[in-house]
Amino acid sequence: MAYQLYIRAGAGAGEGSDADVFDWVLLDASGNPGGEGQGDSRENLEARLEAIGVEAAEAIGIIPTLDVTPCAARIPGRQKRMIRQALPFAVEEQLAQDIDSVHLALGSQKRNEWQVAAIDRERMDAYAAWFETFGYPVRAIHADAMLLPAGQHQWTILVEGSQALIQELDSGWYEVPVEGLSVFLDSLIEAHGAETPPGARVLATPDAAEQHRMALASLEQHPDALIHVETLEQLPLRLMVESLVAGHADAINLCQGDYAPASSGHSPLRRWRPVAIVAAIGIVAQLGFMIAEGVYYRNQAQRFDEQAIAIYREYFPDDSRTHADNLRRVTEGKIRAARDGGSGGDFLAMLRATGQQYQGLDEPESLRFDTIQFSRSRGELRIELRGESFAQLDAMRNGLSDSGFSARIGSVVNSDDGTEARLTVRQGG
Repeated sequence: MAYQLYIRAGAGAGEGSDADVFDWVLLDASGNPGGEGQGDSRENLEARLEAIGVEAAEAIGIIPTLDVTPCAARIPGRQKRMIRQALPFAVEEQLAQDIDSVHLALGSQKRNEWQVAAIDRERMDAYAAWFETFGYPVRAIHADAMLLPAGQHQWTILVEGSQALIQELDSGWYEVPVEGLSVFLDSLIEAHGAETPPGARVLATPDAAEQHRMALASLEQHPDALIHVETLEQLPLRLMVESLVAGHADAINLCQGDYAPASSGHSPLRRWRPVAIVAAIGIVAQLGFMIAEGVYYRNQAQRFDEQAIAIYREYFPDDSRTHADNLRRVTEGKIRAARDGGSGGDFLAMLRATGQQYQGLDEPESLRFDTIQFSRSRGELRIELRGESFAQLDAMRNGLSDSGFSARIGSVVNSDDGTEARLTVRQGG
């Protein structure tokens, strides 16, 4: 089609009249800008397109990053079809809701892991239906932070209004309030763990640059990162479109599976239909294996959910409304409440450091945390661990000691099934 119409929807798209105020950018067949609008209405857009003479176009939708969750899937093999079949089982534990209610889109492979975008199916349905009301076939839908240019910096950040969009190189995308940007960036820098200071490029719209000038100036003085702040002199959507067209954005198209664009006309692949029928016979056998594997992983997930709920009930016996589907969200809320209250800093620091050491093990899945207890009076975190060998536990202890914590192992019990012990962590070496 001759034209490409990029439409950036608000969070309420498909839910009310306010969602009909949006940003848009039009490109012609050569990729040159044909028009743009910010905070525009549907009537104004239709009038502009009619004046330009747009009769045929395809739509590319951009939606808020808050609705799209980045995940990572480590799946062997190279066949995209098989990888997509295994996706739900690979990312299920990373999501806070039932996997059957989530739409998954597969991205590129980075460091032996596939990038995956997850969005609630009801929200995806609403966005897809809203974009279709413009009357043009929808070719793609992306989250806005995905489209920020990924270049020589580890992070690209766009500050507009009260929100900040973050694109992390070869990793993920995030949206946070500007007042929480500094703290969130600290966590990203700490998790990055590079020997040389990582770089971050911060782009701020003129209004946001003025509104948050003190916070942005403070970012540039960060001791552990090289942060450059500049004012964005163009429409944020124009920046996103230019980045996508130039290939500078590692964006995932959410229009996959049930939301894939319908092909028009007669496909040249029709002559391969007999071959596809023969191949389907082999797929049936493979499908049987995949179904059996899926049942196994689902049963495993259910068992883990029951264990997690049992542990949660030990500490919050009066909470009857929390269940497996919302356990992660409720727990994260309690952690944020503890952090904001100022009394859980030591606990969170020790828990985060322990989690980092666990992720750094060669085979972390073979090490299990049975119980976690924190004594506020003693200022210590006690964890009952079960692993394949004492060497695993000792690696955890050494890693925590090297990170500046006091860590010791006690109550060691060796058996044919492995080693059980208690890891005690305190602040200070």
